[in-house]
Amino acid sequence: MLDIQKFLGKPKIEVKQDGNVSIFRFGPVPAGVGHSLWNLLRRTLLAYNPAISVTGLKIKEVTHEYSTIDGVKESALLIMLNFKDLRFKGDLSENPLWVTKKFKWIGKYTVKDLDLPAGVEILTDDAYLFEITDPNTEIELSYRLEKGYWYLPIEELKKRELKDMDEETGSEVWTMLIDNDFKIVKNVAYKVDEVIADFTSEPHDWIELKIEPISDKISAKDLLAFAAEIGISYLKTFIFPDAYVDAELFVDADELEDTTSKEVEVKEIKKTPIDSLSGLSERSRNALIKNNIE
Repeated sequence: MLDIQKFLGKPKIEVKQDGNVSIFRFGPVPAGVGHSLWNLLRRTLLAYNPAISVTGLKIKEVTHEYSTIDGVKESALLIMLNFKDLRFKGDLSENPLWVTKKFKWIGKYTVKDLDLPAGVEILTDDAYLFEITDPNTEIELSYRLEKGYWYLPIEELKKRELKDMDEETGSEVWTMLIDNDFKIVKNVAYKVDEVIADFTSEPHDWIELKIEPISDKISAKDLLAFAAEIGISYLKTFIFPDAYVDAELFVDADELEDTTSKEVEVKEIKKTPIDSLSGLSERSRNALIKNNIE
């Protein structure tokens, strides 16, 4: 940290919860640092979320996404779009991992009717999948779970295997490719409070970041830590081994005073009468008193 923190005090972080929104307040930091730091984290949080999404779908005896399925209310395309909205968290034994499930009996089916691998948890609770309307209908469905971040385009998926051969029946089972992202954050907002300096302190920023995940099962701290690791890993690249950095201008965080004690000290200084302050010239002291600044 810049050695200006010796005057500002040790930065601290406060975490509050407002429903499903986590609020992180951090500071003080030198003026101008707040916008740079929080904007980097906000953009990274919106773009890169570690999660599990569905990137492929197979339905027995369905050869393409525009097929209709006897005894099922939705077309293959609508079912595929419903699976595209699903989000999960956890660890996969393989990545990607295919999971197969058979559905029978009349009724509406949701994400809770899927057989999930051990260690995988649903984030999009009660997400609707499809409805079987004929008691004689049975669907054998396979979906591909994939763990990642950012966005997986259709071009990348096309490089993978597009169709498999069903060994039991000899019929073709097509993989319906689902271009998907791994986004599990609804919204990220930040604001910077720019504190103007008075005679007792330096100008500084307090920054506030609000993170709203899609589910209360998601830890905003985990998401923020992931974004911070991304930022650190890239910024370290610019610390060239043959570059000179003046270490005298920096200070270790462990050497800084606690911000709370610094604030108490500032409050006490502000209670001190003008007459008792040392370092003021007689002219300055008289001018302050004349203007009722005590």
